[in-house]
Amino acid sequence: MQTSIWSQLFSASFLFIIIRVGTPLMYASLSSYIASLAGIPNIAIEGIMNFGALFGVYFSAITGSAWLGLLGAIAIGIGCGLLMGFFTMKMKADPIMIGIALNLFSADFAIFLLLLWTGSKGTTASLPSKTLPSVNIPFIENIPILGEIISGHYFLTYICIAMMILLYILVYKTSFGLRMQACGLDANAAESVGIKVPKVRMIAVIISGILAAMGGAYLSMGYLSIYSSNMTASRGWIGVAAAAVGGRDLPKVMWATLLFSVASGLVNLLLLENLPSELINTIPYLSVLIGLVIMSIRSAAKLRASREKKAA
Repeated sequence: MQTSIWSQLFSASFLFIIIRVGTPLMYASLSSYIASLAGIPNIAIEGIMNFGALFGVYFSAITGSAWLGLLGAIAIGIGCGLLMGFFTMKMKADPIMIGIALNLFSADFAIFLLLLWTGSKGTTASLPSKTLPSVNIPFIENIPILGEIISGHYFLTYICIAMMILLYILVYKTSFGLRMQACGLDANAAESVGIKVPKVRMIAVIISGILAAMGGAYLSMGYLSIYSSNMTASRGWIGVAAAAVGGRDLPKVMWATLLFSVASGLVNLLLLENLPSELINTIPYLSVLIGLVIMSIRSAAKLRASREKKAA
């Protein structure tokens, strides 16, 4: 069995699985990162992903188009972002409490809508929902190994890769990215130099909502072809953890997400070996715990070094 597992770990099929299971995690971590960068910690990723998954399926069913279903999911993401922005900036509510409330509301309200639309509390199997296509990349799909790894993924996987590139450019290469960073570091200092902090933060949380909703739509319109209750399975929280591990450094956030994706892919591999599923399913969460512990140790070391430097 060990030989079989080790051979599969370094196979093209395992790398394909990592990309497949890592896509929703990347959407979640990017969503958390962009909001936190502007100074609004968004821990409602799980709830927004849940809504995106449900409404994507519903809109695709009533319109008969997967693309309109995706637009519907994105619209829900924008709505959730606006809601968070309104309560945190206009009503001066604590963003952590708003995030908790939105997560709790999403979990129960989604079941209510599911029962209303389908008569079931479990899945949308009775709805004639549509799925987004897989994409075979011309020429690359015929290249041995490389084609097996990067071709044939769902449409939203390639959109996720494009979003990673675009966010990197936005954050590090544009003036708006600098404004977001300034708002996250010190809102008062940002306002003193003429930056409209509420506007910048509102745009950031809307982008965050869109990314989270697209991650949810990926789960119900690509990874699976239906919505089922609790299908996000804490992926939003893993994304939040990856963003916390990476901090304000986007490449580090991406690397942390990749490591968590490897852990999630390992679950799919080990479940084929007839090992206890209850134990195997804890691997992604253990990896998150280890990542957060390492982050805490490094943060404590930096704080200690800073205090020693000041004392000297």
